[in-house]
Amino acid sequence: MAALGVALAITLRRLPPPVDQVTLTAGPLDTTRALVADRLVAALGAHGLQARLVETSSTEESLAGVDRGAIDFALVSGAFRIERYPGVRAITPLYVEALHLLVKDNLAGDVGRGLDALRGHTVDLGPRGSATAALATAVLDFAGVAPRSATATDGYVARFSDVDELMALLERGDRAALPDAVFHLATVPSRIALALIRSGGFRLVELPFAEAFRLGVLLARDPASGDSGEIERRQISDTVIPAFTYEIDPAIPAAPLHTIGARLTLVANAGVPGEAVGRVLDTVFSAEVAQVTSPPLDPSVMALPSLADLHPGSIDYLRRDKPYVTHDTVNTLRDSFSILGALGGGGLFIWQWWRQRTRARRDETFGAYMLRVADVERRIAALELSATLELEPLIELQRELLELKSEALDRFAAGELGDQAALSDLLTLINAARDHIGDLILHIRDNLEERADAEGRTAKALWSEAIAKPGSDEG
Repeated sequence: MAALGVALAITLRRLPPPVDQVTLTAGPLDTTRALVADRLVAALGAHGLQARLVETSSTEESLAGVDRGAIDFALVSGAFRIERYPGVRAITPLYVEALHLLVKDNLAGDVGRGLDALRGHTVDLGPRGSATAALATAVLDFAGVAPRSATATDGYVARFSDVDELMALLERGDRAALPDAVFHLATVPSRIALALIRSGGFRLVELPFAEAFRLGVLLARDPASGDSGEIERRQISDTVIPAFTYEIDPAIPAAPLHTIGARLTLVANAGVPGEAVGRVLDTVFSAEVAQVTSPPLDPSVMALPSLADLHPGSIDYLRRDKPYVTHDTVNTLRDSFSILGALGGGGLFIWQWWRQRTRARRDETFGAYMLRVADVERRIAALELSATLELEPLIELQRELLELKSEALDRFAAGELGDQAALSDLLTLINAARDHIGDLILHIRDNLEERADAEGRTAKALWSEAIAKPGSDEG
């Protein structure tokens, strides 16, 4: 044990110094997303991690900077194909952003009835290489509206304006030079949308087909081509811009407005230390950051699927359960304790590792039983919805549930299944499934008794036949 403690102390002395400064980008600085990033930077500073906000012009530029290690963290749209950048890892999904479609007031009525009304008009898709441009292009393509070309002379005229360009036109009051329609993927409420509405006379238009757009990827002939190929539609969801968000009198929007949503995602370079990722996640889910949006952020969002692999630091964050030994504790032991302190720290580390390992094994065992119960329930539903309700498969499922229950009780008695609450939750599901099977078997028995009366036979004989012949037509 003494040798282990000495070895641990030597290893601790070789650990790299803790990260004390990181860089973060949220794209252009004049957006609401950048305001959220500012809040995160301030909170990180209060938590002892200095962060510097870096401006980029597009999602592609942000991801490229993270990919090559020039930027540590980035806030990007989770619908953008992050997996194309091998050096980028997902940290956590965040809140949902809304795709705003803003049109000049004289077009609002026509565009509100269908996006075909954009034909022949200038449409700003957002900066080149941005998630806005990729998503807007995919939406227009889904609606059957193509950009103007030699073969599509009635198409819309595509523009790719930076945020600064749009703001400059608004500040000059040059409304004629503004595009007829603007797409903007943004945190709600959006500073850009607010400026276009109040200073440019633009109106919001509903995009109520998010679910159809998401499912439409199944019918896409070549989903990997063009700008639309930069968007993973399965990451799209319906979202609502609340009434009165941008104006009170008159109300803009006048009622809750449905549009296409994409969840914002925090990503990082694969080489960022896990310790830094953990501190950033602690800050993201702290009250001063998590409550900036509505509903507030919760660590449960980390279970949502991501296009990129999770950073090891995120995996460690998910696994941990408020460990007693933190990075600060390790630093104190390394700097202040003697060999005796190192020995004590080593023993604490081993105990904590064993505790976490035992808990992980129990959680895996509990999860495996939950999956087995879910599989039985799925098969019960399949039998119940089939053309005929067969007796023998139901009896086999009932037998399987009894064996599963017995096995689970044995594992619990051996200390391999967690606490009493976990066992209670599992037994509740098993008993519910068993009761469901019992109801179905009683239903078959009632049918057999009626049939026995009609045929002048005994119910016992028909019951034996039903068990011997799984193809029974009872039900």
